[in-house]
Amino acid sequence: MKNCELREITKEKLATALISAMEEKALDKITVKELIEKAEVNRKTFYYYFPDIYGLLEWVISRESNKLITEIQNNRDYENALNDVLDSIEKHRHLLNCIKDSVGRVTLERVLYRELEQLASWAMKIGICETGVAISEKELQILTELSISDIWRLLLLYFQKEISYKRDEFIQFILRYLKASITAGLMEFGERDVARYANDTR
Repeated sequence: MKNCELREITKEKLATALISAMEEKALDKITVKELIEKAEVNRKTFYYYFPDIYGLLEWVISRESNKLITEIQNNRDYENALNDVLDSIEKHRHLLNCIKDSVGRVTLERVLYRELEQLASWAMKIGICETGVAISEKELQILTELSISDIWRLLLLYFQKEISYKRDEFIQFILRYLKASITAGLMEFGERDVARYANDTR
């Protein structure tokens, strides 16, 4: 077996051990000792791959998020992409609740920031294609940051079940809101009909 394959298998074992432990107790009550026993690896191996349990947790979240981002980037349709996001949230609702309860909302947002940034950037690229505008990197970055914040707040509402919308209604609301806000931002700050910008996003 190649070293890279062995490395991924070991990480997966530790990730499975962590997820299992988080179903039983808070993160701050979990020890490296119980994780390595469940994963059947030694302490030296754990610290070779991760600085601590929080590092392992971030790897778990990043792994699942990267899978989701790959699915999203293979989509050219807002609705299908959003369905993928909500499916992932529902699939990992317990894990996300454990993370929020253990390390707090701010830390969860920080860990997920890169994935939200990719999602927002993807949506912006589609918006640029559809509007045919060119926009400066500075203004695009600001608009992307605003979209990240909006996506995070909307998903948090869904995650915490603080809205009365059914799933399909919620998807349509987000689609209309994001499309309207992205289009409005690009039309306000961009310049119309610069073909090379549209080509770069295809």
